[in-house]
Amino acid sequence: MLAVTAVAGAGTAANRLGDVPLASLAATPRAVGEGKLWLLVTSALLADTPWLPSLLGFAVALAAVLYVLPLRQVVVAAVVGQFASTLVVYGIVGGARLLDGHAFASVVDVQDFGLSAMIAAWIGAVACLAWARHSHLRVVAGCLLCLGVGLAFRPTLTFLDSEHVVAFVLGAAVVRHPLARVVVPLRRAAAVAVAAVHN
Repeated sequence: MLAVTAVAGAGTAANRLGDVPLASLAATPRAVGEGKLWLLVTSALLADTPWLPSLLGFAVALAAVLYVLPLRQVVVAAVVGQFASTLVVYGIVGGARLLDGHAFASVVDVQDFGLSAMIAAWIGAVACLAWARHSHLRVVAGCLLCLGVGLAFRPTLTFLDSEHVVAFVLGAAVVRHPLARVVVPLRRAAAVAVAAVHN
């Protein structure tokens, strides 16, 4: 996971210096719908604006989650939170556009990138663990504090930001349920989402 932080920092620096254009790395619902699935990976390795607080937030969240969870759950929560949440939300966008070609027109070409879905999944995982051990009020307050910090740095939201809610829930699910009970249904959901986006 430290390697992810390093790669994200290098990728972000290359993008900010103009060496790598954002359009070649960031996912959009339209691009993924056209089959450019590799953008789901490259977009996850760029820090969103403001990039420095995003990288610092990622490092802090990673350190915290590694302190309380086994490495395997940290990795699974990150992968599931980043990719499954994106596919779920893109699937909703794609499904809605099958019914109405103008649905979500404002976000279909919005560049979607950053480490924040991983952070949201880790917050969900830690919150799930803390729920059984600490005051529920403290857990809720901690989650709201994290939300407030995120909104302070990036107050403008679109429908694509609902990925963070999905990632939070998936992160909690990784901790709460055995791995097979989470991954198998997610594979099916991801297949349905990809099919919806492709259509």
